[in-house]
Amino acid sequence: MRHLLPTALPLAVLCLAASLAANHAKAQGRCGNDETTVELLISRGAAVDSVAMPSNDNIQARSLGDPQNQLQQIAREALSRSAQMRSSGLAAEAADLDVEEASAASRPQVSVGASLMAVGSRLSQSGLTEEDGGHAQSQLSLNATGPIYDGGRRSGLTQYRRELAGAADLNTASLRERVVLDAITYALERNRLRLQIQVYQQYVRKMSCLTAALEQIVAQDRGRASELVQARKNQRQAEISRDGAITTVRQIDARLRKIVGENVMPWSGIGVPLASLPDFGEILRQIDNSNDVRQLVAQAQAYDVYSKAVAAGGGPQLNWVFGGAAGKGNETTSRSWQAGVTLNWTLYNGGGTTAAANAASKRAEAIRQQLDEVLNDRKAQAAQLREAAVSAFDRAKTTAEVLRDSDRVRNYTLEQWSQLGRRSLFDVMGAEAEHYNLRVAYINALYDGFSACAQLRSLGSGLAEWLVPAVR
Repeated sequence: MRHLLPTALPLAVLCLAASLAANHAKAQGRCGNDETTVELLISRGAAVDSVAMPSNDNIQARSLGDPQNQLQQIAREALSRSAQMRSSGLAAEAADLDVEEASAASRPQVSVGASLMAVGSRLSQSGLTEEDGGHAQSQLSLNATGPIYDGGRRSGLTQYRRELAGAADLNTASLRERVVLDAITYALERNRLRLQIQVYQQYVRKMSCLTAALEQIVAQDRGRASELVQARKNQRQAEISRDGAITTVRQIDARLRKIVGENVMPWSGIGVPLASLPDFGEILRQIDNSNDVRQLVAQAQAYDVYSKAVAAGGGPQLNWVFGGAAGKGNETTSRSWQAGVTLNWTLYNGGGTTAAANAASKRAEAIRQQLDEVLNDRKAQAAQLREAAVSAFDRAKTTAEVLRDSDRVRNYTLEQWSQLGRRSLFDVMGAEAEHYNLRVAYINALYDGFSACAQLRSLGSGLAEWLVPAVR
């Protein structure tokens, strides 16, 4: 969220007319530049971060270590706390076990069976009854079977599962990138707003000081009442802008705590590593090999393999079999075995096999069409982000130069008003307004560039891989 300052801002140093020199001296003593931070307005004990501002109203940076380390800390905290990451990791592990299940079908299958029963009988014929009071009968059997030829059905199904497992791993990697990008984006936006709050707080303090001084002036010169009304209006506008930014920061803090936990630090220097644009040609090459693209490729290959496996299932299926059994009953024992091959060939099933194979092929083609769209969109987005980043940093550089001129202009305007009487108080306030609005514009331009660079890196090999490379 970006806030714009009201059109009129307070004096950097309050100078009153020569006829009110005494009040001027008192006011000037109270209304110098105020660089006080406002961490207590945001959250108790938090420190407000900043970047160096190219003006006399410099906001001093307060850093908590190397900027790259701060980015890495955010990324690690976000990844370690993400329930989505844990869920995706379990899904990937389940996909690996599915591969094991499918590959097991290509190995010999051995089973054993056993039974123990009580057997009895009663036979009546021509008035004669023959009865067996019952006896125990047991049986033990062993059966084994294995594939000889199936046209590649089992190996195809195994490869299908393997491709899906690879896609699941890539989905985890893509989710990993989204988690890190969300955390970095929120942290950057938080820093942007906290810098703006510093500017707004300075504005509030100066307007409060100006209002107090003008109240004393108006008590002696009622003709200055309009200036007092303007100062009060500007003070209220400044408070609204400041309070709105504070509310938004608190909302972002709540989101960050959900992502990285309670350890929300100032992270003041995180924009520094993002101030340089990555090589655009390298980003385009990385897009072709990004996790999302590779995931779609794996899914398309999986359906291709599945289509062939289903088609092979309609062909002859040849297996070897072996079985043996031993039983014992009432004074009798028995043993038997068998070995051979079995052939199963589905000649007609209503076209179900052909339909299933064609459906898998259609799904593979649909994913490839989606892949082309994703590649085109990502490359177009990369070009837009590069242009946005270049434009933002150019805008920040130009604004910094204008700020230096603006600072001189407001000083000249103040001097002309206070000493020569050539300018009105409203001219001075207008010069101040321009200067403070430029400070906010500088902050916005700088953080627009940081954000665009972060997103640009995310489109390539990824922010996560840049900050916390995954263990291979």
